[in-house]
Amino acid sequence: MSKFLLSHKFLFALIAGLVVAIFVLLNQEPRVERSPRVIIGRIEDAVLQDYDLSFKARIDSGAGLSSVNAKIIKIKEPTEAGKLGRVIFEISDAKGNKRRMDKEIIQWANIKHKGTVGFDKRPMVILDVCLGGKQIQGRVNLADRSQFLYPMLIGRNMLNAGDFLIDPAQTYMSHPHCKINKKLAEQTTIN
Repeated sequence: MSKFLLSHKFLFALIAGLVVAIFVLLNQEPRVERSPRVIIGRIEDAVLQDYDLSFKARIDSGAGLSSVNAKIIKIKEPTEAGKLGRVIFEISDAKGNKRRMDKEIIQWANIKHKGTVGFDKRPMVILDVCLGGKQIQGRVNLADRSQFLYPMLIGRNMLNAGDFLIDPAQTYMSHPHCKINKKLAEQTTIN
């Protein structure tokens, strides 16, 4: 082969390689800087932010919604069109602290009975929860969880909002560390 033909093949290969490299660089996904994700275990401490109530919470990525043990005192009928009413309920933590709350019902959830065909209709409210040092506002259904080991269940709705990673082999990997609104907590204390 002549030197002329070899130099053209070399030049063609070089140009083709540059075109491929430029194409690859231009089509790469941009790198997004993220803050480090908090790793939590299958059981964590959670705090109801504005009420200074702490719970041992079961982390359940299989549950779509979060739930808390609550005693429903009264359901108030809606006074405005398009509203679902209000619910007055009481929550107590393991230390015996009790809080009475009056919240707007944002949705009614139909929760399937475990092992049967029936459903429970439960009111859902918005609560501020501190988990793993993150403040999360999310929907929580009010349920009688007294027969369960953990009075609070953190479902996917709050796990996604908090952008957590779960290590199912661990427990109590992170402490809540959130600021409590003491004034509101004192206003809702039941003696």
